[in-house]
Amino acid sequence: MPKKEDNKTLGITIRFFTNDLPGRVGRDNKQNPCWTVGNVHMIANKTRGIRACDEKFYYFDDIQRAIKVIMKRSKIALVEDVATTETSKKRINKK
Repeated sequence: MPKKEDNKTLGITIRFFTNDLPGRVGRDNKQNPCWTVGNVHMIANKTRGIRACDEKFYYFDDIQRAIKVIMKRSKIALVEDVATTETSKKRINKK
């Protein structure tokens, strides 16, 4: 029987829109243009019970907000430092 592998990662894709723009831009016409508008896409993870979802952003600095929104919708809690979490648990258990 094959060993079942768990998907232990979360995937986020950032997509920028390119509609209604010229093919090339720049001084030498070598650059591909894109809008500063797009969407952030959470990739589904069946192992963790996470469904795919999207959130639009409307300017480049808005990407962080869109990521936070899809994380909240997916009920994902971000943990910055595991060592700090473990130390806190030990401290609480001593009381």
